[in-house]
Amino acid sequence: CRKDNPLLEFVDDKNPGLYVQSVADMLESLSEGKKGFSKEEIYEAVEKLESEGYLSDDRLIENLVNYYSKKKFYGKYRIKLELLSKFDRESVDRAFDSVCEVIDFRAFAAEFAQKEIKKGTDREKLIRKLQRLGHDTPSIRGALSLISQSDE
Repeated sequence: CRKDNPLLEFVDDKNPGLYVQSVADMLESLSEGKKGFSKEEIYEAVEKLESEGYLSDDRLIENLVNYYSKKKFYGKYRIKLELLSKFDRESVDRAFDSVCEVIDFRAFAAEFAQKEIKKGTDREKLIRKLQRLGHDTPSIRGALSLISQSDE
């Protein structure tokens, strides 16, 4: 099947390390005007790559949720907004809640709060920063209580 579709040959032979963020990105980057592939070839290639597990919006959403929470200290609200700017609502709704169940946002909020306190940020300013990062009230309260416990 790969030899019947020049796009699959392109992905296999010329770009073995091709990394595609999402199905939408692949469609956009390989559109007819940019690489010269027909829409039929693109859709066939996307279907094939999805069925083989090379393209998965759900897996990418999971990776982004982990990245945003652990590296950028984003809370649920901010992460969901970021994802909705990159993916359709259906994909986000399907993957978001199950991924968020296993993440301790309170711990990441506490880690961020500790860094800010070391910089001399006062409590009120810290709360506003955590809110801007998308943390909900229970996560913020939990983070502040974790910090006060560790100070004792």
